[in-house]
Amino acid sequence: PSNRAVKAYLKDSFVLYKPKDVIAGDFYWLEYHDNKTYFAAADCTGHGVPGALMSMIGTTLLNEIIVEMKHQETDKILNEMRNQIIKNLHQEESNNQRDGMDMTLVKLNLKKKEIEFSSANNLLVHISDGNLNSYKGDHQPVGFYSGKQNSFTKQKVKVKKNDMIYLFSDGYQDQFGGERNKKFMISKLKKLLLKISNENVDIQLQKLKTEFELWKGNEEQIDDVCL
Repeated sequence: PSNRAVKAYLKDSFVLYKPKDVIAGDFYWLEYHDNKTYFAAADCTGHGVPGALMSMIGTTLLNEIIVEMKHQETDKILNEMRNQIIKNLHQEESNNQRDGMDMTLVKLNLKKKEIEFSSANNLLVHISDGNLNSYKGDHQPVGFYSGKQNSFTKQKVKVKKNDMIYLFSDGYQDQFGGERNKKFMISKLKKLLLKISNENVDIQLQKLKTEFELWKGNEEQIDDVCL
């Protein structure tokens, strides 16, 4: 989505998007439908061209399932996405086709002042009144999974004005850098988000960019970054 579209439906928001290559396997997505704003951050298998192709499949399926098929519950949307990916890519036990994606999908209902969300191998962070809550998703991807394939679950959280909701792939926290060339880590990212959460969103974006570059230093960016 264009920055204009994102700002139209999520006024106080920002997107930090840093592909590792020219094109990426991470993507972010937004759609306003039936008086609700749906948005997602996803990390597809691989990066570069293979990841970008999966990103195109992911965005196409989200639009199709929500707008055309009119699925509205986030868990059912991820279930249908998984079914379509397995079917269209002919994924089965006997072959090595394991492409898929980790993602968090959110439905924002301003009338009810709540978010409904479902997540595949990802986190959602919600900060309200200086308190950070982190919600884990289901331990399975959107795509073929050799373990037990369960239905995705959904969670609901009440939200209010000035709360912040953060979705992200694993690229930021997995980046190597610092004095000892270690990963940034999810704990450090949570502390950073809590520290900047009261700032204007443009300032938050700039601080996240600056911190990432300082941490990375001269090291190579190892993955796509989407936050």
